Amino acid sequence: MWLVSSVLTTIPEFLTSTKLLGAKGYTVLTAPDGPTGLAITRKYSISVVVLDFRMPGLDGNQVARVLMQEHPKLPVVICSGFPDDIPESLKWFADVVLEKGDGSDTLLSAIDKLIGSETKKARA
Repeated sequence: MWLVSSVLTTIPEFLTSTKLLGAKGYTVLTAPDGPTGLAITRKYSISVVVLDFRMPGLDGNQVARVLMQEHPKLPVVICSGFPDDIPESLKWFADVVLEKGDGSDTLLSAIDKLIGSETKKARA
């Protein structure tokens, strides 16, 4: 899981993306599992969560349920190598659903759009 601008991620495969996000001025926090990711959302102000569907401790669906209750307006990007396994309820909750093979540019674009839209909402 990752948290952006802070970005939180739980996806180790996106190490290259975390470096790119850092170069764009984002602060990226990483969590090795769902419980740690949730603890980070409770401690820090997070702009976007990048959430894996399959992870240790709590899976993406379980983490998303907690995020919906604790941070209902927090944008969430779901990434999975198994998109067909993602429950419809989780797809509905997510702001963006990506496959891990979509690449760093797709992820960065999604994060930029989500953070941009959140900034616009905050100014309105």
